[in-house]
Amino acid sequence: MEQLIQLEKLPNQTLTIRLGDHRYEIKIQSISDELMCVSIIRDNQMLIQGQRCIPFSAILPDHKEIGLGNFMFTTVSDEYPNYQKFGSDHQLYYYAPEEV
Repeated sequence: MEQLIQLEKLPNQTLTIRLGDHRYEIKIQSISDELMCVSIIRDNQMLIQGQRCIPFSAILPDHKEIGLGNFMFTTVSDEYPNYQKFGSDHQLYYYAPEEV
């Protein structure tokens, strides 16, 4: 089952979360008024850095996911994720390996 990752309504934020047996550090940054980027570290290994946030698209490429799950932003009307709408219309979810 997907797991909601709680995000603050802040333009730049970093959070650490344990998912399964792994520690993730997720950094979200605003690069303009309408665009954001995300970086993800798993167990001190950089998986992606500065990737544009796009709705309804798996964040990690297959070769980085390696059967450990993936992340996805969901938004209303396919809008790009925007920190001002985190916690309401724009969400970040983690999907376990069996759901990917």
